[in-house]
Amino acid sequence: MNTENNIRVELVRTEGNVAPFVKVNYMDKDAQECTGLFLLDSGSNENILTTEVVDSMGSLCTIVDGVKTIASMAQEVVKASQVSFPFVMGDNQFHETFCISDMSFPLEGMTVIGILGNPFLRRNRLVIDFHDNTLHTSEISPSNFSILDCAFFFPMEIGLKFYRVPVLPVKQNGKELVTLVDTGANVNVISNQALTDNDFKYERLKDDDVIMGLSGQAAVNEAKVWFDLLLLYGNEITELSCCEYFKVLPDSIYTPHKGECDTNGEQLPPIEVVLGFPFMAREGWILDFGAKLIYKLNVAA
Repeated sequence: MNTENNIRVELVRTEGNVAPFVKVNYMDKDAQECTGLFLLDSGSNENILTTEVVDSMGSLCTIVDGVKTIASMAQEVVKASQVSFPFVMGDNQFHETFCISDMSFPLEGMTVIGILGNPFLRRNRLVIDFHDNTLHTSEISPSNFSILDCAFFFPMEIGLKFYRVPVLPVKQNGKELVTLVDTGANVNVISNQALTDNDFKYERLKDDDVIMGLSGQAAVNEAKVWFDLLLLYGNEITELSCCEYFKVLPDSIYTPHKGECDTNGEQLPPIEVVLGFPFMAREGWILDFGAKLIYKLNVAA
């Protein structure tokens, strides 16, 4: 066992669910080794640990002074105590700080103990790789990586700098919307205002659906939406036409505070769209938090 950043573990897939979970081991208060799953959540700026696991570990979980305010991308706000939690993933040992939450993950036959957020992924230079179904240490450098090998490519740097989460643009009718790339979301989400104000082509499917958030359920509608992703082939920019199902929220996913500006001094636009893990998994996307890139390899690459 070591603490070096040299990680390669399989993503755990559940029946009917392609979310990126990883298996970890930890000790409970009776010195029994336990196994659980963490959800890898690129849209979360916090690590989350369930109250049930904290209670099972007793004094092995050290309470961290202070209460932290957690704000989700849906702008839900909850306050949480913090705890220091040791665990082993693959051959690597970690000791991370987590916010404690009563949230539950209803997966039959699986024990999901919490969330590893994007600061953990960035600090350890990890890659969520839907191409080969692994979580591994980044191996990319400018000398060994070419976007010519990619069927899709977009830098994370802008999103991480201004929104603290990975984002990219989706486009329709010449208009672009800021989109959160969220491996922790099991559905795609778009704001109603984004559809109506930007003349996006869409088809309403049904009303009165719900999705889960930090504060519980949120009422949503559902729609089929047409949009374009920007693709880079060397110096050539092309557009990939997509059609996906979205849950429609009444408000923006996240609105930056007044005065939060980009490099040109312009107010940051809101995040209006979420692309969830089913889309990324189906497309074989690779989220590299070491090199800060989102890409998809060509079939022959």
